[in-house]
Amino acid sequence: MTTVISFLVVLGILVFIHELGHFIIAKLSGVGVLKFSLGFGPKIIGVKRGETEYLISLLPLGGYVKMVGESTGEEVSPTDNERSFAKKPLSKKAAIVAAGPIMNLTLAFSLLPLIYLIGIQVPAYLDKEPIVGYVVMGENADKAGLKKGDVIESIDGTYIKNWEELNTAIISNPNKALKLIVKNNGRVQDITFTPEASSQTGGGVSGFFPPMSPTVGGLIQGLPAEKAGLKIGDTILSVDGVKIDHWIELQQAIQSQKQEAGSQKQEARGQKPETEKKEAAEERLFQVKRGNEIFELRIKSQWNENIKGYAIGVSPFQDTVTRRYGPAGAVVEGVKKMGELTIMTFVIIKKLFVGEISIKTLGGPLMIAQVAGQAAESGLTALLSLMAFLSLQLGILNLLPIPVLDGGFLIFFGIEALRGKPLSERIMTMTQNIGIGLLVLLMLFVTYNDVMRLDIIGFLRRLIN
Repeated sequence: MTTVISFLVVLGILVFIHELGHFIIAKLSGVGVLKFSLGFGPKIIGVKRGETEYLISLLPLGGYVKMVGESTGEEVSPTDNERSFAKKPLSKKAAIVAAGPIMNLTLAFSLLPLIYLIGIQVPAYLDKEPIVGYVVMGENADKAGLKKGDVIESIDGTYIKNWEELNTAIISNPNKALKLIVKNNGRVQDITFTPEASSQTGGGVSGFFPPMSPTVGGLIQGLPAEKAGLKIGDTILSVDGVKIDHWIELQQAIQSQKQEAGSQKQEARGQKPETEKKEAAEERLFQVKRGNEIFELRIKSQWNENIKGYAIGVSPFQDTVTRRYGPAGAVVEGVKKMGELTIMTFVIIKKLFVGEISIKTLGGPLMIAQVAGQAAESGLTALLSLMAFLSLQLGILNLLPIPVLDGGFLIFFGIEALRGKPLSERIMTMTQNIGIGLLVLLMLFVTYNDVMRLDIIGFLRRLIN
């Protein structure tokens, strides 16, 4: 039930703010507003105040403001002619249309400083010395010679105090050769390292990680680890006799070794390694430390389609600290985060259009509902952060020059300003129908993605609990 309520609250606020922008500017511009609806489709409840009917409708995935003379070819009575949207100057029509996305951007801009003022949880390792805890074999850091235990003292002559400064330097310099000074057991070494550009964000990725104990921070109910008796706080010391020092080593022990074993069995049967993955899982011997007690558990991993690998249903323990800022600091951090998220959104849009990121990564309503539920369980700042992020994306996406979206109408107005007359009713109707068709296809596709990505049975259980 938390998931449903969180989803409806988050989406309701975003839609309300968006439509409120259209509503306020329409009223200020002298346009008659007939309906203000949260949701589409059949009316659930409604109340009429003056000329406007305020509604909550059945389908919560959006909303609308119905204005006098808004629709193409709509007949307006002579008494309503002055209050018709179509009769207003282009500047007023553009302001009414742009007000919705601008309100979403304003909401995001308002929430982010508030989040930093309340206090935001961040991983505790960010404030710690930049010690390398694990290096991914074969990636740029490994090829450059970085080793576990190396302390990164400086990058391009700039002293690196903690992991946060190190992350910032890496993210900010994709595909750029960096001069690192590292120290390990008194040995100082110069290393040239080039962060690889991330296919998702465009920022640099390091190929190495901070120290992370293989301690269980979360368990998924009904999956092998929970069934076998693992508990939150347990530390995995070894798997099948192989010592485990880092969480990634645990992941690799669960995934790669099992896949190899499964592949060998399948090849012996004359099958391709990608077939019968679920049959390939075998029991593994986990040595576990719980408090002062050390014992062994046998756990059978299971194939997970989401990660395309084996899993036992555990997540790492992540120590966090709360950072709070004064009013000025909160505004500064909020503005910085707004800029980062805006750039990231445009980078992702660009990569989607050029095919560098698969559209299979897109999530829809079910994914938003799941994330909203998780955010609500994590606390107020997590929920506000999600709302700010979604509001920013909603504002940006609505300004894209796609028919039916607000950005599409702004393009129509721009063409009208250049031509001195509006586009023909036929062209307007055709392009809007194309836009509607594309949006419906996109909605169906992302919903399909959600269904294929999520454990639907588990998700439905969380909806009603």
